Parts: sequence; structure tokens; C-alpha cells
Amino acid sequence: MEYRVKTIFNKEEIESCQRFSMDHFMWTCLQKPEAYGWMGYLKDRGLFVKLVCKEKDPKRVYHNFMDMVCEDSAMEVFLAFPEKGEALTNDVMYLNFEVNSNGAMYAAYGKGRKGRSHFSDEVYEALLPEAYKAEDCWGIKLLVPETLIKELGKVNIEDGDVFYCNFYKISETPEIEHYGTFAEIKNEKPNFHLPQYFAKARVE
Repeated sequence: MEYRVKTIFNKEEIESCQRFSMDHFMWTCLQKPEAYGWMGYLKDRGLFVKLVCKEKDPKRVYHNFMDMVCEDSAMEVFLAFPEKGEALTNDVMYLNFEVNSNGAMYAAYGKGRKGRSHFSDEVYEALLPEAYKAEDCWGIKLLVPETLIKELGKVNIEDGDVFYCNFYKISETPEIEHYGTFAEIKNEKPNFHLPQYFAKARVE
């Protein structure tokens, strides 16, 4: 699976990018909400992602940075950046951004699931997503700055280097538990932190 990352010049062009769906539902799924989105390379600024979920009343308890929004109804963006010549394993550098409909975000980076690092307050302010709620759906817009990608991922995305991505729809709350993904994860237990199953992404 390969996702084509179109170059755009303003945020309003995002829906001209390739649309993806988070429609691989795995593990325990008491609900299967429709969720989809787009990702583009916003010229000289970074990777811009818009996600939409068809939920009229999403669970939205958390409001603060680093709250456990995966217990709410949340959508997530995971981006993996193997170094040049490095094989895609579960120990490559990847970034995860998890957001609920209040705009509360849990975000971290590192190599592998254990011992991940959190962003500084300054970086978090730059990452703050825009969340919106409509009558029958909700969504988020997130810009991952190119400077951050170059610093952590050591990738110049404008050059068309390959990276890897996955997008998720989740709630770990037992009453509404569900796990939807863009790229299917083949694992017996719920675990989104498996870059080896991410989709290849290439900037065009």
C-alpha cells in the first residue's frame, strides 16, 4: 500500500489530495464509525492532515495536553521516518498525534513504543490542532511542521523521500470500544504502535 502525498500551496486545497479511510476494524469493535481524511505536503510548511468522523455525539471528556484522549472518541496520526538505509521495523523513529473533538491532544515521539519523549510546550503550541464539530460529524486539522520532521525524522520531505504513515479511529472505553485503521495491523492484541504495518507515503 502506498499513499501519494500531493504538494499543496494552501490548506483549502487539502481535499484535492488522495482520500483515505480508516475502515479496517480489528480486535474489539462495539462501534464502527465512518472515518476518513486527507494528507498533503503544504509547501515549505509541513505535512497537513484533515480527518473527519461521522459521529453525532463523540465522547469528549478530556481537554488538556497529554490527556488520555484514546479513552474518548479520538482520531490519530502516526508518521514513521526510518533513516536512509534503515529497514522499517517497530523501532524506527515515529511521531504519534492523538486528538479528540475538544482539540485535546496526546503527542509523543521516539524509536519504539517504550520510553517515548514528549514535546516541549513551545513545540506543542506550534502543533495545536484545530478541532470542529458539526451536527453529524466532527473533525480535526493538524499541521506537522517541516522543521520538526527534518529535526526528528532526518527527512527532507520536499525531495520526495519515502516515509510511512497510518491513521486511526479509536476508543478504549469499554462501552464504545473500537479500533479502526487505514493500513491494516496484523497483531493479536490492540496495538497501534507497530510501524512495520504502516503504509508507504511518497511526496509528489
